Amino acid sequence: MEQAIGQEPQAAGGPVGTEIDPKAIVVSRAVRDLLQPHGFRPRDIGGGVGGGMAWNRRGGDDTHEMITCNGRLSGDPDRAEWTAGRYGNRGGFVEVTGLTLRGALDAVAVLPRPVRVDGSLAEGIYPSLEDALDDIA
Repeated sequence: MEQAIGQEPQAAGGPVGTEIDPKAIVVSRAVRDLLQPHGFRPRDIGGGVGGGMAWNRRGGDDTHEMITCNGRLSGDPDRAEWTAGRYGNRGGFVEVTGLTLRGALDAVAVLPRPVRVDGSLAEGIYPSLEDALDDIA
């Protein structure tokens, strides 16, 4: 399978897209100053017409985490328009929508691996962190 320059090898469900040089993007200083110190890097994740962008970091335990503002890298940090997610490198995901940027950072810190107790992969988009934790934990 061919791979784009700068793109990581993919396992099913693993990190998607291409990492972007942080110096090559225009993002508000408030967003950059919150995300980069936590290890998040910008990534072009595709996503069909119009594409999509997200901030990405490795989550440990065979996962990666992403934060996006409606498919963009920037937005108002104080508006509840951010999505946080934890994605299994072999499949499954847990996403929480309607967060502020600080709320998204808090969410990725506690989102569970997208694997249920019985070993099945979880795939869910939740309206609150509490709903995600109740369903997966």
